[in-house]
Amino acid sequence: MNKKTLVISIDALISDDIPFMETLPNLGPIVKGAAQVRDIECIYPTLTYPCHVSIMTGCYPDKHQIVHNEHLQVNVPKPQWNWWYSDIQVKTMLDYAQAAGLSTATVTWPVMAGAPADYNIAEIWAPTIHDDPTEICTQANSPAVKEIFERNKHRLKWMLTPEFDNYAEHCGAQIIEMFQPDLMFIHFSYVDHQRHQNGVKAEKVNEALRFVDTKIGTLITALKSQNLLDKTNIVILGDHGQINVSHLFNLNKLFYDRGLIDVDDQGKITGWRLYAQSCAFSAHIHVGPGMDLQTAASILAEIQQQYPQEIEKIWTAKEALAQWHMQGDFQFVIEAATTVSFGKNLKGELIESVDNSDYKFSVATHGHLPTKGDKPPFILSGPDIKMGTQICGAKLVDEAPTIMKIYGIIMENIDGCPLDVVR
Repeated sequence: MNKKTLVISIDALISDDIPFMETLPNLGPIVKGAAQVRDIECIYPTLTYPCHVSIMTGCYPDKHQIVHNEHLQVNVPKPQWNWWYSDIQVKTMLDYAQAAGLSTATVTWPVMAGAPADYNIAEIWAPTIHDDPTEICTQANSPAVKEIFERNKHRLKWMLTPEFDNYAEHCGAQIIEMFQPDLMFIHFSYVDHQRHQNGVKAEKVNEALRFVDTKIGTLITALKSQNLLDKTNIVILGDHGQINVSHLFNLNKLFYDRGLIDVDDQGKITGWRLYAQSCAFSAHIHVGPGMDLQTAASILAEIQQQYPQEIEKIWTAKEALAQWHMQGDFQFVIEAATTVSFGKNLKGELIESVDNSDYKFSVATHGHLPTKGDKPPFILSGPDIKMGTQICGAKLVDEAPTIMKIYGIIMENIDGCPLDVVR
C-alpha cells in the first residue's frame, strides 16, 4: 500500500495558535509531539490564493503566476477569483504525485478548479448568492466526485463560511471513505473569516478553531473507519497571518482627483492612466495608455511624500521581481504603512473606516509584506515524520518539497528545499 498523507490548510492559522490547538480534542493529539515548524516566511503578497499555489508548487509567484486572489475587473463589485488550475504555470504536487502512481484528492483547495486530482471538489462559487452552483461546480470538479457533490451541494451558501467549511468537511470525509486517496489536500476558511471580521486575537478566533477542530474530527473518524489513521501522515498548515486595520486609504481617489481615472455618467470606470488594484495592505498599480512609466513613478513618489503615514514603500515591477519574486501585469507595487489597507472608492473621503464589506476592508486583513505580522506554522505528524522536531524560520516554498519527500519524490526547478522533518 502507498503511504498516506492528509494535508489540512487552516486559512490564516498563525504560530501563536499552537498552544490553544494543543488543548483541542482532535487537533491536540496531532499537534502535540509533532514536528513543528513555526513562523513560516510567506510570499508577497500574503493573499490566500498566491500563498496556496506557492504551498502546492514550491515556487514563488513570479514562476507560478498567481499574484492576486482576484481578477482585475474594475466595475465588478465582487470580481471573479483565480479559481482555475490551468492558470498555474508550473508543476504542482498533484502532477508529481500522479506521475509516481499516487491517487490524489483536493477539497476546496484554492486554484484547483479543473485540477487533475482523481477526486477534486473545487473551491469555486456561482456569480451571486441566488444562483445554482451546480453548473460551475460540475465544470470545476472531477467526474469521480459527482455523486459526492450532489449529496452535499445543499450545504453551500454561495462563497460564505462556515457553510463552505461544512461542505468541505462532508465531501472530504466521503472521499476518504469511498476512495482512500494516497495524498489529499483540504482547506478550511472559517478562522480567516473570524480574524477578518473581529481582529487577529479576538475571542471568536478560538471559537473558529474549535469549529474547525470538529471538522477535522469528522475526517479523523473517516480515516479510522478505513483503518487508516495510524498509517496516515497529517499535515496542519497556515497560509498567512493577519494584521489589525486602523483605516482604509482610497488611493484611487487621488488618481481620480488628478484626472487619471475616467468615469461615465453612471460612475463606471471607462479608462485610466493609473489604477490601484487593492491587495489590502498592498496594491498593484496598473498604468494605462497615455501614461509613461517615468511620469507614473513621479506621481506615485509625490503621493508618498504627501502621505508618508499611509504609504510605506513603492517598487517598480522590476524591483518587485528582484526583491519579492512577484510578477504580473502591473507596473508598480505599493506597500501601505502597517495597519493601513487600500480601499477602492474613487469619490467620497480619502480616509475611511473599515466596514467588513470585503476581506480587504475588514477589521483585520493581510496582503502585507512577508516580513510583517504573525506568521503561519507548518506541523507534521505521522509514521513518516521525525516527531518532536522543532524548526523556526523556514519558507512557504519549502512545504511542497517536504511533503513530496514523504514519498521519495524530488521536485525540479522550484524555489524551496525539503525540511529535515521526514524520516
